[in-house]
Parts: sequence; structure tokens; C-alpha cells
Amino acid sequence: MKRVIVIAGGAIYVLSSLDTIIKEAVETYGAEIIRAGVRLDRVEIDAASGAGALGGLKVGNPEGFETPGAFELGEISLTLDVGTLTGDAIVIREIAITAPRVTYEIGPGATTSTSSART
Repeated sequence: MKRVIVIAGGAIYVLSSLDTIIKEAVETYGAEIIRAGVRLDRVEIDAASGAGALGGLKVGNPEGFETPGAFELGEISLTLDVGTLTGDAIVIREIAITAPRVTYEIGPGATTSTSSART
């Protein structure tokens, strides 16, 4: 009985902290992988409905680049079919990306350009 209570308590904690856990993971592991700053302003996950969104993602450039940032994203939202999460294929019902902005540098001495898309 105690084990069931501990497992249920742990599950409730993880689900209620999911937004914070994801935000910290994106910022920590993203920065480690690309060796540049990563900031995420907002995470909203609704595990019951399969909907989620990440907002205000900013990815810096590694050392040696002229510009401080490589990528910004207004928001990315996703809706999954939660009934397929335990199956072989997960069904994604919708992905929407708004306000992506990419800054890229070309060659030594870096020619810099910024590209934005509107949806």
C-alpha cells in the first residue's frame, strides 16, 4: 500500500512539475550540446489532452561567431493523440510554429543575415 502511495505521489509531482522540468532540460542540455546559451521563456504542457507549447526560445551562438544569437522562436505548439502514446507510432495531430527567426553567418569575417518567417 505504501508503495502505491509513493508511486502515485511521484506521478502527481512529475505531472504538476512537467513545465518546469522541460524548461530546465531544454536550457541545460541545449546549452551543453551547442556550447552556447539557450533560454526558454514559457512551457505549457497538458498531458491529459496531449497539447503543449514552448514559447520564447532563444538560442545563442557558440564562441567564435560574430552575432550573439543564432535562432529565436516565438512559439511551437503540438497536439498529440494521447491514445497512441503507448503504441508503435505516435500520432501528431498538429504542429504550429510561429515567428521563427534565424541569423546565419557565411564564411570568414562573417557576412551576417537574418531571416524571419510569418505564419
